[in-house]
Amino acid sequence: LRINSVCKTIKHLKSFLKDRMRKKIIPFMELSDYKVMEEIVDAVYLNWKELSLIYHLDLTANSHLEKYRDLFVLGCLTGFRFSDYSDIKHEEVRDGMLYVNQTKTLSTVVVPLRNDARKILIEKYSMQMPQVSNPNFNHYIKEVVRLAGIDEMIKITHKQGNKIIEVTKPKYNWIMSHTCRRSFCANEFLDGTPTNLIMAISGHKTEKAFRRYIKSDQVQKANMIKKLWDNRPGL
Repeated sequence: LRINSVCKTIKHLKSFLKDRMRKKIIPFMELSDYKVMEEIVDAVYLNWKELSLIYHLDLTANSHLEKYRDLFVLGCLTGFRFSDYSDIKHEEVRDGMLYVNQTKTLSTVVVPLRNDARKILIEKYSMQMPQVSNPNFNHYIKEVVRLAGIDEMIKITHKQGNKIIEVTKPKYNWIMSHTCRRSFCANEFLDGTPTNLIMAISGHKTEKAFRRYIKSDQVQKANMIKKLWDNRPGL
């Protein structure tokens, strides 16, 4: 298993054992030796230019892909999870705002409805977004992104047991439903939106967790270096 899969299982086990101990169903045991190791994994996001290519992609010859494209763009414009942006209801749109009760956290998030999101959600689909399964979405959205020409080779590294696994494939092959949420967070951060406002939508509890999620420190440093280099004379 990957490191983060093991980590999640250990977290659940510790929570379960603590609950059993608190209720005196099992005797006390020391859990400090159950170490939780997390791995910061690489994950791609799509910038505004790439999202524009997808949004304006002519799918006349592949009309069956249109609903997947529209759902994907809607997700990138709202920052919601797939379970939320694929099932927006009439009553959740009021005064130009989306009032969505997030399925995972059960908390209500209020997000302004962007013009492009309005065109998709209201003008095109009349608040009746196509219902598709997450596996089908993850399958077909890769084809959409491939048709948009987003095919640069991306290498992602992760640990699996004691091994370091490197996988290289075209960017479109890394795209999935969660890419929407990561793209929203990354693009808003790079555009200068205050972190606390992005977190109000993303649901991250701490700024540290948020910055790890989008690797903001690396992005910030890379942009600072780029500005310094751009101002220097060439060879």
